[in-house]
Amino acid sequence: MREPASRPGAPAGAATAAPVRQVPGPSAEMRRFSAGLRVVTALMCSLLLISSKPAVDLGAAVTMLVYIAWAGLLMWADARERPIVPGLAAYWLDVAWATSMMWHFSVGNMMLMLALVHPVVLASIGYGVGHGLLLAALGTVAIAIDPDTGRAPLPTAEGLGGYAQILLLALIPAAALLARPMRALHRRIALIDEIEAGLDPRRGLEPICSELVERLRQGTQADVLALVLPSRFGAPAMIASREDGGFRARPEVHQALEQLLAQTGPQALSFTSRRWWDPRPRIRVHAGPRPSRALLTPLESLARMLDVAGLHIAPLTRYDRQHGHVVIGYHGLRAHRQDLRALTDAMPELLRVIEQAGLVDQLQDESASHERARIGRDLHDSAIQPYLGLKYAVECVALRIPADNPARAEVDALAELVNAEVASLRELISGLRTGARGGDNALVPAVRRQARRFALLFGIEVEVHCPESLPSSRALAGAMFHLLNEALNNIRKHTQARHVSIALSGEDGAVTLRVSDDSGSVTGRPAPAFHPHSLHERVAELGGTLTISRRDGLDTELLFRIPA
Repeated sequence: MREPASRPGAPAGAATAAPVRQVPGPSAEMRRFSAGLRVVTALMCSLLLISSKPAVDLGAAVTMLVYIAWAGLLMWADARERPIVPGLAAYWLDVAWATSMMWHFSVGNMMLMLALVHPVVLASIGYGVGHGLLLAALGTVAIAIDPDTGRAPLPTAEGLGGYAQILLLALIPAAALLARPMRALHRRIALIDEIEAGLDPRRGLEPICSELVERLRQGTQADVLALVLPSRFGAPAMIASREDGGFRARPEVHQALEQLLAQTGPQALSFTSRRWWDPRPRIRVHAGPRPSRALLTPLESLARMLDVAGLHIAPLTRYDRQHGHVVIGYHGLRAHRQDLRALTDAMPELLRVIEQAGLVDQLQDESASHERARIGRDLHDSAIQPYLGLKYAVECVALRIPADNPARAEVDALAELVNAEVASLRELISGLRTGARGGDNALVPAVRRQARRFALLFGIEVEVHCPESLPSSRALAGAMFHLLNEALNNIRKHTQARHVSIALSGEDGAVTLRVSDDSGSVTGRPAPAFHPHSLHERVAELGGTLTISRRDGLDTELLFRIPA
């Protein structure tokens, strides 16, 4: 999803959210409840079966005792939060015990059928209705035929005749279907617990949103999930996919998503791309009036942009105000509406976490702004005054030297250099005091000024290759300037170079700085090994890379690559 036009690309160097380990199945509280209910069911059924039949054969007695001991062991393990049976195995054993007991006894079959409801319902809640229906179907087939007589062991009702068996057998799959609302409630609770347990709003808005979309995508088993917040407030639009992980959408993609989602209205809805001959509705509203056919166009465009076939849209709404959208996308036509219901119910908690993270960012920006203003005032009152004195002194000396004196040109060049440094310092202080985040084309002029200064002071020829404009933030421009300055100082101190080449470019979401010298060509032998620890540390802090190589086996070249 990074480059093709059909998908909202991620900028190069975007951080990918760490994978989140999802544990399927019921929660610890539900497992403990299930374990206790299993013990009660085993004891009650065993006591009633023994009391209803004078003689119990050895196989039935062993089956009952083993199951009671097994149920007690599971309850003890779950109480200690050390489950010993993974997944659905415990529920399969419950169904196997109930069906085997029905084969051993000719009475109490109705009660044992009710015992089958327990594993079917809990499996449906914890693992999905499909697993519950599978358990119910196999359990129904197992009890429908008696292995000894070849007929159903169920009791018949005089009023219903032969239909009694069919109605009784239908009760077990019906229990799985009736548990579907509880499944949605379980997913909502699990989703909220996952958010509250794993997200710390103190990390800031963008890191929280990046991790949030990845957690939601894995929790809903979606192929693509997008969290689109209002761009007018500087909030991001974060997207997570199976292929790319989590990343921030580009500004143009963010605006396109907002324009499409603004047409969907305040209601939660689902959309599925269907063939022209498919009569099923393509739009379903979670709660609200019947959707308008005018929604088809923006929803189809949104599905194409995310490269999905089905999607859910849940608005982030609070106090009747809309604060963004969450979009769940599926490549196939398996978009479950229960995901939309669970996500809609969890919206208040999601919005609470997002708002707290946004407030943290706001407080940090305000604190940084006050600190920048304080540092700017201090620098203006202290650091810039000596430079101003030097500037006036050099200009005064220049006025005392006649224009035809050879020293006049050198003094004028020195005055120009001092004036440039004073202007650069004033620009820096102004940026600190105003809190300007820009920088625009600040890097290119700074590199050219530093090259002229270096050549003038140390007599080393400097050649600069860079575009006329290279947009960058002020922070990035300052970092690249420090890297260049340190590289030039290393060349001056440790080599006999007479010529330095500087190349600056921006491509693939990164700024590249290439600094090379001719020290090897001057001495006629390869330059000694060079390992600048300070440069490596500074580049690592910026998330970039530093590559050191030798051109033609002689001259040294430093290649800095810093994400923009």
